[in-house]
Amino acid sequence: MSNNLASDTALEQFIELSSLLTGFDHFELVGTNQAAFYFEWVQTHAAGPFQDLMNRWSQAPAESTARQAYLESDILPSEKYSLLVRSIIKLWYLGQWYPTDNPDKTLIPSAESYQQGLVWSAIHAHPQAAKQQGFGAWSEPPMTVRVIPS
Repeated sequence: MSNNLASDTALEQFIELSSLLTGFDHFELVGTNQAAFYFEWVQTHAAGPFQDLMNRWSQAPAESTARQAYLESDILPSEKYSLLVRSIIKLWYLGQWYPTDNPDKTLIPSAESYQQGLVWSAIHAHPQAAKQQGFGAWSEPPMTVRVIPS
């Protein structure tokens, strides 16, 4: 990560936006060790649209509930940002990049991005052939999660 304060601030804004988009908190995203890499990746592979998105995001209100509402009302439904936002979500979850100019194409940023995909935590699994759970893990019953309707 750069020592440039503006870059560090922009990275933090990207992580905050990514947190709201993915449902994973700041700590979990930084814990993947992919945040700075993804920030640079998106800047490189969608420079103009990403700058527009981050400029728009910088206009969001400071209060967290209002920020979430701003995201849901001003950014997510926007045709201008929808492909980029979906590509960022897929990048975090799947470790794959879907270019905004050709969303049918798939790029794999790195082997590490596959291994650190949020999908594995979301489904309580591990990436096949990449992070083994350890000897005898197959003998343990799978984790179950009870969903309580709201």
